[in-house]
Amino acid sequence: MSDRAEIRTAGLIERLTLGKQTEELIPKRHGVSDALIMLLPPEEDHDPAMARILSDPVTMSCLEFMMYPDGYSSDDVAARRQSRYERQLRKQVVDYTVVVKKSLVPEHIVDQIDDDEYLPPKRVLIDGGHIDVDEPFIVVGCCGLLNLDAYNRSASAGIILDARFWRTGISSAALYYSLKFGFNDLKLHRIGIETTEKNAGMRGWTENVLGVHVERIRKEALYLGNGKFVDSWDYAIFDYQWNGRAEARLRSKLRMIG
Repeated sequence: MSDRAEIRTAGLIERLTLGKQTEELIPKRHGVSDALIMLLPPEEDHDPAMARILSDPVTMSCLEFMMYPDGYSSDDVAARRQSRYERQLRKQVVDYTVVVKKSLVPEHIVDQIDDDEYLPPKRVLIDGGHIDVDEPFIVVGCCGLLNLDAYNRSASAGIILDARFWRTGISSAALYYSLKFGFNDLKLHRIGIETTEKNAGMRGWTENVLGVHVERIRKEALYLGNGKFVDSWDYAIFDYQWNGRAEARLRSKLRMIG
């Protein structure tokens, strides 16, 4: 075997090994408990809140390509949750519901929340243990890792957050823990973030907090319906950027919020 062939073979074996390791690390049910938020595996009692969030025109104003003309019904959300769970079992996603304990809801939002939006305390089972939500809590969105590719050690990250909770630090916290799990636990090399030109908040957060710049703009890549399309603005952060500066910058931002 030539030296070049040996190098190619060695590289393929390494990628296969790393891919196998990454795939084995992808959980069936994962969660995070933090001083500001909790990330929980999606469950049936989250569905009504997620239907409201996904149907809210303000929350979804920069995610028009995901909207249904008549909003999301409970059945739509249940089907979405089940589909994503099946994809997680196939090692393709890591899916979270973002929740906030009642005592941690920012004061300026409290009056905007109805009492029936709070869910009762519960024990949530996750791989290898559980998370105790020890007081009433509210579902404020969803986040996680999508398009997991163990062989190439890549994924994309995304979040949808109830508009009432924008500019509270919750989005930063949720994305921090999603990225941290991807890079630190799954040993990913690349995590993409896809958004639109209209979503100035996400673009600014990605550029100013993570310190990465737009990788490409895919013209008219996202369909809005009625013959209308919108461009996709694609970003990516790599493990060496995360370990070099981005994680520390984001952690510092969360300390300031806390």
